[in-house]
Amino acid sequence: MINMNMKKLIATLFAIVFLTSACSVKNPSLAYGKKCMVEDEQVVYSYVWLFDSESGLKATKEQCSQIAE
Repeated sequence: MINMNMKKLIATLFAIVFLTSACSVKNPSLAYGKKCMVEDEQVVYSYVWLFDSESGLKATKEQCSQIAE
């Protein structure tokens, strides 16, 4: 079982990582829902995407069909 202090530590670490990655994007936007992106013959997927709103999100739901089953 994870006690309350461990939950706070995990939440704090997640917040720190999320905020530092958000600062590296000039116009940050969030997208929710499973989306995939093909990079160097590998399919990368996530349910939460942080991206630059000017360049747009390159990940799409359609690219998820390339995941090997």
